[in-house]
Amino acid sequence: MSKFGEFSTRYFKQYFDLHPTDAIYYSVEGYDHLLNDYSDKSYKAEKVFVKESLRKLGEISPVELTADEAIDYALLEGRLTIQSYEHAKEDYRLKQPDTYSPTEAIYILTVRATNDFAGNLLSRLDRTPALIQQGITNLNRKDANPPKLWTENAIEGAKGGISFLDSLAEHPKVQAAAIDANTLAAAIEKAKSALNDFASFLERHLLPRSNASYAVGEEHFNLLLKKKHFLDHDAHSLLAFGESLFAKTKLELEALADDLAPGKGVEAAARAIQENHPSSDAILSAYDQAMSAAREFVRDKKLVSFPAKEELHVVHTPVFRRHEIPFAAYLSPSPKDPNQVGYYYVTPVASDDLLREHNYVGLENTSVHESYPGHHLQFSIANCTPTAATLPRLMNESSVFYEGWALYCEQLMQEQGFLKSKQHRFVMLKDRLWRALRIIIDVKTQTGKLSYDEAADLMVRELHFPREQACGDLNWYSQSPSVPMGYALGWSIINRLRDQEQKRLGGKFSLCEFHDKLLSSGSISLPLVEKRHFMS
Repeated sequence: MSKFGEFSTRYFKQYFDLHPTDAIYYSVEGYDHLLNDYSDKSYKAEKVFVKESLRKLGEISPVELTADEAIDYALLEGRLTIQSYEHAKEDYRLKQPDTYSPTEAIYILTVRATNDFAGNLLSRLDRTPALIQQGITNLNRKDANPPKLWTENAIEGAKGGISFLDSLAEHPKVQAAAIDANTLAAAIEKAKSALNDFASFLERHLLPRSNASYAVGEEHFNLLLKKKHFLDHDAHSLLAFGESLFAKTKLELEALADDLAPGKGVEAAARAIQENHPSSDAILSAYDQAMSAAREFVRDKKLVSFPAKEELHVVHTPVFRRHEIPFAAYLSPSPKDPNQVGYYYVTPVASDDLLREHNYVGLENTSVHESYPGHHLQFSIANCTPTAATLPRLMNESSVFYEGWALYCEQLMQEQGFLKSKQHRFVMLKDRLWRALRIIIDVKTQTGKLSYDEAADLMVRELHFPREQACGDLNWYSQSPSVPMGYALGWSIINRLRDQEQKRLGGKFSLCEFHDKLLSSGSISLPLVEKRHFMS
């Protein structure tokens, strides 16, 4: 084993010892019974671990590395640099109240393989009260000051967690585990009681004094661009790109709207498309049909090479995440899952405005983005490619690639004739406008130049979104600096690379081979992929 390989083995062992709930996402065994420890002792150990890991990594000479190790090295160095900066800046335990929610750690056991499902489930339920108490203790400190929005979201998340636990005993996997009914009921009730106490604490004590800004600031944002996404952009040049793309896309959209609804404008053209939608109880099956049709088309056209096995299940969004997923989302397969089973989440609608957003044209476009050849195919391929499935790559994905790829797939499926109507092109352009606006909002809100309400107003005005949908989007933007900008920027980079390869290869260019090469490094930063595979 190389010196870097030895470092990586030690690093990830220590990492999962400190962050056990992360392990199941990467098929790392031995931690599924645990919840994270947010005590002062553990936090101090975490900071020392990051500092020492960065020092030890720096002792490894890059010239000793293979081309693929060099990518993994860069990803780890970037990750550790960002974490070191963030540790010096503030204590996340005092700013992010949803840190202490156990719900995701319990839910993930129901959709991922685990060595002892019954034992691990009961263990995490039993550990929930202690975790919640740790959260209350930390957030009770006088210097604890989350943004009001984050505390409100944590309250919604805690209440959603209680609803999730209410139905946990009826989950097919739980029933199949044949857990003693009294034991399970007692564990669930204790966890529910703890979550209820947490929601009450957040509402009564933390919310009134939650007034911090969620903006990370320009220095921090630029560090993310450089060390997470490996971009040449800074906040200013990225904003200029986003504003230029927004203006260009808006003109294209308005021209097409005039063709579809002469003299009536974008909103009228959109409303005509939105009125054709499934009923609320038929939404899930409509998405499933659209997903299946996209899969068959991609396979028949040989647009991308498929892994040996993969499955995608269309299901309702878990109740505890619906406040931040107003529309649809995706959960990728476990890296070592032999069947590569992913989950395509669709959020049940609560209003007519949101029901219109699930129109047939829109959901077909969304299914291309989330399923085939979008997210699901991309992540399944990465999991089945040894060089792409290393822990440094799996744990350091970049939205510039995985969201850029999904947005590119919307264009690709139009070019190939799957999304072939003018209405499909209209929705694609409208969604591209949305993603261009995300760049503007991401940069401006995270650098303190745009407030949450101003951003919501902008989305309602420019995208004609229901305000509920705009706020649902902004809720996750607020906790994901530099992620929303990745869609449109990545789309533009992939198109540039494709044009470059077509020009270089001429008649020998193969779309499938281009896509296969592009996806062969995993869902990491596109500039690193370009350097590895598209530079002579």
